Amino acid sequence: MKTKIILFFSLLFAILVTFHLPVSADRSFTIPNYENYVQIQQNGTAIITENVRYDFDGSFNGATMDIDTSGLPDITDLQVFVDGTPFVKSDSGKTGTFKADYDSNDTLKIRVYSPTDTATKEFVYQYTLKNAVTSYNDTAEFNRKLVGKNWEETLDRVAITITLPKETQNGELQAWAHGPLDGNISLQDNKIVKLYADNVKPGQFVEAHVIFPNNIVPSNQNIQAIDKKADIQAQEAKLAEQANTKRALTKWIFYGGSILMLLFTIITLIRIYVKFIQPKKAVFQDRYFHDIPTDMSPAVMNKLIYSKLGAKDIVATIMDLVRKRQLTIEELPDPSGNKKKATFIISRVPVPSPNTLLNHEQTLIKWLLDKVGDGEKVTLKEINSYAKKNSKAFTSSFSSWKRAVEKETKTYRYINKSATSKANKLLSSASLINFLIGLGLVLFSIFTSNFSIFALIIGVLSFAIIIVFSATLLPVKHQKGAEEFAKWHAFKRYIKDVGNLDIADVGSIAIWDHYLSYAISLGLTKEVLKAASIHFTPEQVQQHSGLLYYYYGGAMLGSVNHANMDTAFAESFQNSFESSFSGALASSTSSTTGSGGGFSGGSSGGGGGGSGGGAF
Repeated sequence: MKTKIILFFSLLFAILVTFHLPVSADRSFTIPNYENYVQIQQNGTAIITENVRYDFDGSFNGATMDIDTSGLPDITDLQVFVDGTPFVKSDSGKTGTFKADYDSNDTLKIRVYSPTDTATKEFVYQYTLKNAVTSYNDTAEFNRKLVGKNWEETLDRVAITITLPKETQNGELQAWAHGPLDGNISLQDNKIVKLYADNVKPGQFVEAHVIFPNNIVPSNQNIQAIDKKADIQAQEAKLAEQANTKRALTKWIFYGGSILMLLFTIITLIRIYVKFIQPKKAVFQDRYFHDIPTDMSPAVMNKLIYSKLGAKDIVATIMDLVRKRQLTIEELPDPSGNKKKATFIISRVPVPSPNTLLNHEQTLIKWLLDKVGDGEKVTLKEINSYAKKNSKAFTSSFSSWKRAVEKETKTYRYINKSATSKANKLLSSASLINFLIGLGLVLFSIFTSNFSIFALIIGVLSFAIIIVFSATLLPVKHQKGAEEFAKWHAFKRYIKDVGNLDIADVGSIAIWDHYLSYAISLGLTKEVLKAASIHFTPEQVQQHSGLLYYYYGGAMLGSVNHANMDTAFAESFQNSFESSFSGALASSTSSTTGSGGGFSGGSSGGGGGGSGGGAF
């Protein structure tokens, strides 16, 4: 239960921090690049060129552009180009033409007819905007939202260049920008203003506010006989202060929230470790344990110690039943002679050894031989065929077998249920609190249009630490359980490394037959085969081995250098079982179905806010 809770919060947080996932649609488009070039003329007009690159996915008829000219004369000299080709103004709606009409809100609405089917295209709009500059007694001003709020999609990259007719003196050119707080503005050569911003979303704008001496636009006719420079500077100073305060607050919220998550996680885990886990630390600290710690079945071992249970454990259980002389296995060649089509038969031993079988072992025999087979035998092909035709019944039988294994694990009483429950509650509380903090950061990020990679990394790290801690140190063990877990992990290391160790006495073949059952569940079959081939002769394997002989399939017999024996048969043998059961289980459970720097917040009142564009 605790794993599900932790995973729930982790996955939900991961989903939220991505903000939104792309929605499947028949068609879509993105705007990876938007460039705007403004050339101020000496008469105060501006020649504006807007370059918009579209990535179309699907079929589109063209693109749209809205140019807001509220408070200004109508634009003139409009030209439209698509991938460098000039288009003709026309109301015909034909390919290669564009329409341009003003609406009641003084917005020029342009539709460019350029049919596209999954391609990249660049649309260029060039026009002249009169009265773009206002001349006051003490300064000239250019103030415009060059990216309006009405774009249909996010502009991934925005680059704006404003060029004056000639250079100013040092300190005479001042510029401010408004929009996303992570944007940047810079001045170059006393005559050029550059603005950059990434991920400008629909509803946002990018505004440029530039002042310079009146002698730069000597023939400007848009004049207001008032002093304005001091008011402009005071207004921008106030907006800049507000923006800097907002940046600082945003930074503290992101950094503070994410660090709080990490600290709370670390404190919680230290508390759990000191209170519940450390007092039961195992006395056994050896790297290797050279014997089976407790005579439990391979499936029970893998579930109890490693919390795993799957097709490997079914194969391991069958092999252990072969070792116990309850079942036999033989290869059944395909009539065609194709070895790849050969299968294996699992059969009851006519007179089985008098062993008391565990419940899950009995369940497995009844499931495979009685329910799937004919009561005495079953082939792997029959198991696969049965699973495909009776998926629900096969899944139900598999679940019953797993429950029987899990029930058997409870008899060992290695786990301190009370301490585990308390530790899980603390972990769940930590996950919930971290989730709420993370959710707050995500919502804050969405509403403020800001993003912190630091907060994302720390948030994900906090949940990852909880998951790793839970997977490695929980559940809490009793002292006996801690010792047994330590021995089983040491036993696994011994099996994994034994082929490379100098061991004088490795025990009898019967012991290695037993080891092999566990090695299957642990995924270490090759290691056991290698160790056996080093320490036993072919004759010993033939005369005294059960499982090892099965796995060698006679390939070891007659080998001149059996230490370097080819284990291809062994691999084929186990792979046939695992792939058969894995495939059967998969088929039974699958569904059919002013001088530069950052931007300021707010607005300096520039026109053009209703501009935007999209596609149709």
